[in-house]
Amino acid sequence: MKTITVSDFRKDIKKYAELAETEKIIVNRGSGKAFLVVPIQTVVDEGYSKEFIERILLAEQQIKEGKSTKITSEKELSEFLNDL
Repeated sequence: MKTITVSDFRKDIKKYAELAETEKIIVNRGSGKAFLVVPIQTVVDEGYSKEFIERILLAEQQIKEGKSTKITSEKELSEFLNDL
């Protein structure tokens, strides 16, 4: 793993892009901000879980059936959360 500064990355993007194919490159921006340079082929997007999608679909159905609560103020939100 190699850590470099943003300035170093800007100076030789091609070099670090090629290096990222064989090792992890961390670009440090300072103040605790850093980014990892990796080939796009190595990124796995798992999307949403089946359970999450099912919950969204159920919520949409409940809204269509009128089984929802419309909250229009902070007071209503507070009361709703207190009732949970």
